[in-house]
Amino acid sequence: MTVSALFSRDNDWFHPTPFTTGPWRPDAMHGGPPSALMALAIHEALQPEEQVARVGVDLEKPVPLEPMQLHCARRQVSRRVAHLTVELRTSTHIVASARALLLRGQGPVPLIDMVQQVAPALPAAVLDSSDPDQWATQPHIFHRDAVEARFTTGDWGIPGPGTAWMRLTVPLIAGEPTPDLCQLMAVADFGSALSQAVEPGSGVALINVDVNVTLAGAPAGPWFCIATQGSVSQAGIGLATTQLFDSNGPLGVITQSQIVYAAPRG
Repeated sequence: MTVSALFSRDNDWFHPTPFTTGPWRPDAMHGGPPSALMALAIHEALQPEEQVARVGVDLEKPVPLEPMQLHCARRQVSRRVAHLTVELRTSTHIVASARALLLRGQGPVPLIDMVQQVAPALPAAVLDSSDPDQWATQPHIFHRDAVEARFTTGDWGIPGPGTAWMRLTVPLIAGEPTPDLCQLMAVADFGSALSQAVEPGSGVALINVDVNVTLAGAPAGPWFCIATQGSVSQAGIGLATTQLFDSNGPLGVITQSQIVYAAPRG
């Protein structure tokens, strides 16, 4: 029976479920689940009064649907600043890594009154009039079966800037609560897909090789709004830049480096 979560835990091993599968190949994950799993190691390493200021994820190779472990190392820079390095390993390889900047605040701070960018309101859920059994025989896939997206501008099939509220709809680990940081990192990867700066039907797409999230405060899930746009050079190197919001307002910025992927021609 399929577990309705991204991973199941067996001591210090994490077993991926089909919900982690990405769109490019059936034996590899979407970038969201490994990012969320490494965020769990960051969350569990936090000390009292520390907050996550930055998370940088390197997607070094396709992450296989295999059992894996988390390895986390801390370097204390000063009393208020620490760096974490997280590696996601199968039994034979490092398949992804992350670096986190942890800060210990010193407040309260007298804030000045500033006009801040406001996220669009969360749209109502769209009534799905399609056949509920149409996907019953299809393999699970992360972006369809484990994430809900509500668009305010753009869509997956529309090139250029787009804005969407997104949330993870299944737990990260079966039988365990999902920390807000993990919920955020599960959907942070979608800025690249929503910002596509290449023409649909051209036979090419932009794939991100990293996810860099810089935060001004602690994330509050489950819903996060990404307002994203992309640019790409003639050399085929792209950049997706995303403004990030949660229910409390502006939260931070996401950047992703992209390379061109040419779809195989039959």
